[in-house]
Amino acid sequence: MLLENPAGPYAVGATTFALPIRPTHVIGTAALRTETGQVTPALRLEEVSFTAYYPVSAAQTKSHSNGSTGSRAESVRGYSRYAGISSFILWPLVLFFGSLLQVLLWLIHPSQLNSELHFADSRIPKRTATPRNQNKSADPKNLRPPWPLVIFSHGLGGGGTTYSQICTHLASSGKVVLAIEHRDGTSPISRPLSEKTGKRYSQFYISPQEVVWDNGKDKVDIQEPRIALRTEQLELRKREIYLGYSAFRKLVRTGEHGDLQTIEGSLLDSASWAGDWVQCDEGVSLVGHSFGGATIFSMLSDPSPKGFSRIPVSHGLVLDPWLEPLTSPGPEPFTDQHSPLSHPKLMVINAEGFTLWKDHFKRLEEAVPAWPGSSLFTIVGARHVSFSDFPMLLPIPIRNSSAQPIMNVIKTLVLSFLDDTLPSAISSLTTRKPEIEDMRSGFWSKKTQRKLVGQPGDVVIHRWSSAVDVDT
Repeated sequence: MLLENPAGPYAVGATTFALPIRPTHVIGTAALRTETGQVTPALRLEEVSFTAYYPVSAAQTKSHSNGSTGSRAESVRGYSRYAGISSFILWPLVLFFGSLLQVLLWLIHPSQLNSELHFADSRIPKRTATPRNQNKSADPKNLRPPWPLVIFSHGLGGGGTTYSQICTHLASSGKVVLAIEHRDGTSPISRPLSEKTGKRYSQFYISPQEVVWDNGKDKVDIQEPRIALRTEQLELRKREIYLGYSAFRKLVRTGEHGDLQTIEGSLLDSASWAGDWVQCDEGVSLVGHSFGGATIFSMLSDPSPKGFSRIPVSHGLVLDPWLEPLTSPGPEPFTDQHSPLSHPKLMVINAEGFTLWKDHFKRLEEAVPAWPGSSLFTIVGARHVSFSDFPMLLPIPIRNSSAQPIMNVIKTLVLSFLDDTLPSAISSLTTRKPEIEDMRSGFWSKKTQRKLVGQPGDVVIHRWSSAVDVDT
């Protein structure tokens, strides 16, 4: 087993949903030139897709194939485009590592795909008082609170199942996680449903160098095309989150699925999803990594898109955020005088590299305090990719020995923050004050590189409202 099974008290199921958007909406002005020279919009809101992770009864799960990623050849092509290397270089690795690379390319996760929702397990008391099954005489002891809702936004090169270690950990602890697969050209490959043909097609990673502006007619004076593209992608991402949340909320509250279906195109059993088993109208948590972290900051800083009410967010969790696409100064909390919603709690967890990035980290340190009671940590030895499944997919002989321990620290911090038990979690971890030292990059090298003082997995506390004493 390459990935650890979730250790929470509940078994985990997962279903990937797809919501066609008709008519297709074009976002921004970024465009791509086809092989025939035709210029077409780069960012099209054609379909919203997300994977829902949720607690289930282990005895009732059943596994299905996930038909969202297409052929292995298309996956190799997508990852080669994202990595900027020829697919001819990547193919030998696929053939050499065999099933390992298949796991990587299809992003398989340790949950039961398209599992039935079933609460007969003794660890999961049945929720009888639902809109479809009102039982006023039900014993209150048999009623459990609805599962809290978490929405996850992936980073560049990620997808809806790239962070399954975190998502299944949360689900096994009693939460429902909607992991959005952004169809904005940031995934190596996705398979949206074409409005024109009615069939799925391969959408690959969009490099900023591929984008043309002003319909390709004239060279537009854009100082930083990369940031211009990311800014428009942010707008698409936020709409995907609002649309996905709204569709799932409607399904749960009313049993009406509308155009929402599984990724395989099968009809939903609305009755099994309807009820008050998920807390959609309050206490929603937003989580994002890297560019997904920027997405969450943007969600917390900006008004909702036209036609949508703000999501009732209680917690914002940002993992190693990339801030460059966000307006400066900022980000800062959005204030709506007409909304009773208070500013959500905020926690940021950085990997070591982004903390040692001086200008970037300075901006982060200036932004985080805008949220009252916010926290900012760095995990010593963590890399930018440490928040995803990728480090654990490598064979043990070549896997970094600290990969799983660091992931365990990440999962501990993530769950404790969302559960409002962070002080207890911090007391169980090795913490320290921020210190930087210069270390030689190699035994024979005279060059030095900046490193955080500490052992891999140590938690550096930059800001924490509950901090009293920090081990040194």
